[in-house]
Amino acid sequence: MKTTVIVSVYKDTEALGLILESLESQTYRDFDVIVSEDCDSEGMRNFFATRSFQLTITHLRQEDIGWRKNRALNHAVRSAQGEYLIFIDGDVIPYTTFVEMHVEQAQSNRYLSGTRVELGPKMSSKIRHRDITPKVIEKWYLLFLPWLIADKTKHLEEGIFLKPNSFLERKLNGRSTRSLLLLGCNFSCYKADLEKINGFDEDYISPTVGEDVDLAWRFAHFGITEKSVRHMANMLHLYHTRSREGIMEQNQTMMHAKMAAHAYVCKNGLQKL
Repeated sequence: MKTTVIVSVYKDTEALGLILESLESQTYRDFDVIVSEDCDSEGMRNFFATRSFQLTITHLRQEDIGWRKNRALNHAVRSAQGEYLIFIDGDVIPYTTFVEMHVEQAQSNRYLSGTRVELGPKMSSKIRHRDITPKVIEKWYLLFLPWLIADKTKHLEEGIFLKPNSFLERKLNGRSTRSLLLLGCNFSCYKADLEKINGFDEDYISPTVGEDVDLAWRFAHFGITEKSVRHMANMLHLYHTRSREGIMEQNQTMMHAKMAAHAYVCKNGLQKL
């Protein structure tokens, strides 16, 4: 199945290099990559001018006039050649089995939601400075636990890979009927399913909610339900500081207003309605 991996980025070429190296090493190979840049930075242009990867990569960019990630994502979706789309952020490094697991678990009228290990500052720095590779952490994850714990890593359990339909995977992913929160850094769906809701809502002009949670309730109206790929589509999140005080509340207020208006198909999306 032809698949497109869409990577949302903003200026961090160091992390993007690590991500693309991981994508080069994937166990599933029938995919191309769109780097969706919410900016048009000289650093990113220089990165692509001086680096080469054994991947088919399309670099899309736009003027940097504030947070417009959803606009960039819609551009990427319209440009995507794959019938199946996998979305990741520019600060997460996928395991080598990541794409394979998303493709293997794909179902029409389902979106796949995964999670991530949130690395602490020291381990993130070691990865960025290439003192240690993500592949080594993936392979020897349990042995790294003492260092990860000492570095105040969050969601440690999300780094444990379990074979699909194994006893432990069924036990952990089937023990609760509670759905995972859709995270924009690790989810996938058929392009046709995303088109049913007219893609990402560009009314959201600040991070959180609009690029992920907002999709879930709109998907649900069309019978597109969540399927977990927790412990299967693993990834490592590189540490960085966050400053989002008050932003989530504003976006949640907007989303609740749209829910009350039954705006399942956003007007300011892939198409302008």
